[in-house]
Amino acid sequence: MSKQNGRKNTIMFPLLLLLITVILTVFGSALFIDPATSVSRLDKGWSVTYGDLTYSDVSLSELTFDNLKKGDLITISNTIPARDIYSPTLMFKSISATVDVMVDGTYIYSFGHLYDDMKKMVPKKLHLIALDDMTSAHSLTIMLKITDNNASRYLNPIYTGNRRELIRNILQQQRLSVFIGGFLMMYACLQISLEIYLFLTRQKNNTMLYGAFISLTFGFYTYACRDIFSITTDNDYFFSMVEYISLYLLPLSISLLFHSTHPKVAFFQQRIILIVNIIAPVIYCILHAANIVHLNAFISHIKIICLVETIVITPPLVANTLKTHREKVKSETYTDVDADYYLLIGFVILIFFALVEIAKSTLDRLHPYSINFFSNTSFLTIGALYFVVCLFIYYFFHGIDHMNTQFLKEHLEGLAYTDSLTGLMNRAKCMQSLASLSSPYAIVSLDMDRLKFINDNYGHNEGDKMIKTFADLLTKAFDKASIVGRTGGDEFLVAIENPSATICDESIQTLNRLMSDFNKSSSEKFTLSASAGYAYSYEDKDGKLENVFYLADARMYKIKEAHHD
Repeated sequence: MSKQNGRKNTIMFPLLLLLITVILTVFGSALFIDPATSVSRLDKGWSVTYGDLTYSDVSLSELTFDNLKKGDLITISNTIPARDIYSPTLMFKSISATVDVMVDGTYIYSFGHLYDDMKKMVPKKLHLIALDDMTSAHSLTIMLKITDNNASRYLNPIYTGNRRELIRNILQQQRLSVFIGGFLMMYACLQISLEIYLFLTRQKNNTMLYGAFISLTFGFYTYACRDIFSITTDNDYFFSMVEYISLYLLPLSISLLFHSTHPKVAFFQQRIILIVNIIAPVIYCILHAANIVHLNAFISHIKIICLVETIVITPPLVANTLKTHREKVKSETYTDVDADYYLLIGFVILIFFALVEIAKSTLDRLHPYSINFFSNTSFLTIGALYFVVCLFIYYFFHGIDHMNTQFLKEHLEGLAYTDSLTGLMNRAKCMQSLASLSSPYAIVSLDMDRLKFINDNYGHNEGDKMIKTFADLLTKAFDKASIVGRTGGDEFLVAIENPSATICDESIQTLNRLMSDFNKSSSEKFTLSASAGYAYSYEDKDGKLENVFYLADARMYKIKEAHHD
């Protein structure tokens, strides 16, 4: 790949990311939401009682609560207007609060008291409360008892409408999260399947497993945080646990990935980060299980931990990536594509979108009911998608780099250990391979006849042709040999593992027959013949390779002397 193409790719990648970001943002925005005709938000005309304070005719969108504490009670009342709709339903979300709902002074719904009585965390809940009738106006009273000090400062919107259209409206608002969360979980399943295959084929790759861990935790967190699980199940406590645990495991999954891909970078700092990311979720879960502090109380802690770890690990990762890139540029295997760049880019993108999400959440808290183009867009979810995509690109190019390096290594080894004329092993490779033999084995030493005569009288080109022809016949005759090599000008070596008692004689006879057939049919200036001697490993009482080799060589020379006579 040329440098010009490399520069084009460097420019095209961020432009492509920008284009995809625009498409995803528009896809997840309010632009494509088809408002359901039966869905209506009850925002104005509320009476609110909070402690000693009472508000009349207020809008929920303008109402905020400061310093909410555990045990505080908020009561809100309004009138449900008359509407003729099928399956009328009241919908709202509560966070860390018990809920009681009265219609016309009659209790019709209650939630969270059992958890609160057991001092357990009251999960967040998307309430879909069936109403008997909306053809006439009804008084509505909702009582919320705060169960944790870190409760929300504002009340979530309250809607009425057809149950099916209410659910459809939520799914429309969360379409981006549905798409990305589903993609992340399916991608994690594919990676786990691939990891199982690699494990069964003894090609274990922990990096792939950590990538699946990241995708899975992001996918679960997206679906739990965005109430998608709440729509499809009534097990709110379980999926609230899933939301917080997956959030607290995200730093661990990312730190495991970097420890796997860059184990020598900031070694001490990475170990400390790993220990913190392992211990912190364990402590959170222990405190939660003991009902000392609930899981939802540690969100600020995990944000601080992530911020500190990002500041600590990012500079050495950037420095190492640049250093590695400079070294790769000088390498013969460099393809103008650096896999580490994509992993680092993905990490930086994730950090950027996480910061954007924090800024958006801060604005949402200041103006909780404000509706804008980005109201339904989860920037953290987009950042997670980019990080996983960049991680996939990292796997892809890392695999290419590995295959390219392996190919060059094998090519260079081939040049170093292969006889260029015959394609057989050269002397160095033969000696190396012989050293790895285990008993029983047989060694055959061969020497071509009349090579010097052909070189002197017909030239070395003819001699080279003679050597190449003999090597081809030798390979055919000793087709069961584990080593076939050329150890000198006219000298060849064969080794056979687990030989039968007659295989050496049979193979030499086959070679002589092949040479005889060639001599009869060939019009070349040379004829082929050779002297061969062999020895079996059991013939040396010490079983030494050197002794077996020299025994075969000595027998070959005896036959050669006989040929000369």
